[in-house]
Amino acid sequence: MIISKMHLSRRTFLRGSLGAAIAIPFLDAMVPALSAQSATAAARPLRFGAVYIPNGIYPDAWHPDTAGSNFEFKTVMKPMEQFKDQLVTVSKMKSPDGSVHLNASAPWLNGLGPVTERAGQIGGAGFGKIISGKSVDQYIADKWAQDTPLRSIEVGNEDMGSAAGACDGYPCTFFNTLSWRSEKDPQPVDVNPRVTFERMFGDTGNPAQRAAALKAKASLLDSVMQETNQLKKKLGPSDARILDDYLTNVREVEAEIQRMEKRQASLPESDAPLGVPESLDDHMELTYKLLFLAFQGDISRVFTFLGAHEASTISYGFIGVPEAHHSISHHANDPEKMEKYAKIGTYHVAKLANFMAKLKETPDGDGNILDHSLFYFGSGMSNGNQHDRHNVPALLVGGANGRLKGNNHVVAETDTPTSNMLLAIADVAGVELEKIGVSTGCLDLKS
Repeated sequence: MIISKMHLSRRTFLRGSLGAAIAIPFLDAMVPALSAQSATAAARPLRFGAVYIPNGIYPDAWHPDTAGSNFEFKTVMKPMEQFKDQLVTVSKMKSPDGSVHLNASAPWLNGLGPVTERAGQIGGAGFGKIISGKSVDQYIADKWAQDTPLRSIEVGNEDMGSAAGACDGYPCTFFNTLSWRSEKDPQPVDVNPRVTFERMFGDTGNPAQRAAALKAKASLLDSVMQETNQLKKKLGPSDARILDDYLTNVREVEAEIQRMEKRQASLPESDAPLGVPESLDDHMELTYKLLFLAFQGDISRVFTFLGAHEASTISYGFIGVPEAHHSISHHANDPEKMEKYAKIGTYHVAKLANFMAKLKETPDGDGNILDHSLFYFGSGMSNGNQHDRHNVPALLVGGANGRLKGNNHVVAETDTPTSNMLLAIADVAGVELEKIGVSTGCLDLKS
């Protein structure tokens, strides 16, 4: 056995011109040789991600017919079958009532949603008040994100804006937020991949200053290549390969964003912000690539992804659904509309599965990134036709450092609060939490 005496700081950065700084992945060189942790899964940090789909998923197209292990995957969940050994799905839970759409997504990670009554009108008692509760992702960030460049990342594909009074009597921030750092500190999603990329890789200053810096350098990586080459000479073969793979992915994402900006610049009178893809599918792909880089590079260990906001009017013509998502969710039991409704859900699950596959292919310590991650996918309603809060879809995926027993369909007691599952998520993540939202106890994920 060869033991390297080199030990890198956990927060090593590659630094280059114009203030560019790139965080690098968690490498074996960052674990002291022969330390007690170096041979254990505990030496790897836990990552957590939450992905939300609006307008619900029809229960019969999602929930398995049998409890326990070796269940049959239904249509919408089918793309995740390849990960069944690290997958738990939960049925029979109930999400909080309230505003038909806003209260589906707003309480998804904190079990509360708005804690004030709707305004009703401008000047009403609840007008403009933005108060909720700390979300489970932020409790997890408290434990696992202290030494990462970004404490958490909040992204989405559709922005409601922040104007009060236009969103069912509540501030639209509630439609545009899954994550809450505290009861008065929402973390609204960012829909522009360029902005997320700049957060991750260190371009600072106002938009004009960032644009000038980007124009002055051909590539973010070119500006740090000298230091990169020096570092690679000091690393072992395994770490050098991990670093190479990561930097290659950074360059690919950077180039993709730049290509999109050039294409948009050629459009007459285009109001689309730089970096926002023209198609939803491109947007989804690019967002997942950025989240993959965040985990691969250990830039952040916690993210939330709002696939679209509730009552979304996004259409999915590229998969044969030209109608708006919201209108299709009100299918009125029409077989053709129900099939299209299932297609949209299956599309979102397939994108998640592609992301999981990349994580599973990426080495991380004694396993891969998926082995050391926990993901939560779901929605705040089940049958969108009725805005139904009963039997909502919920999926947990990942090895979670050995703390999640997969291949399991957990059938909860009917109408168990989804808050109980949030407590279970915290427990799997190693976070001690007595209560969240309207929880009545911690859901048993092994039953």
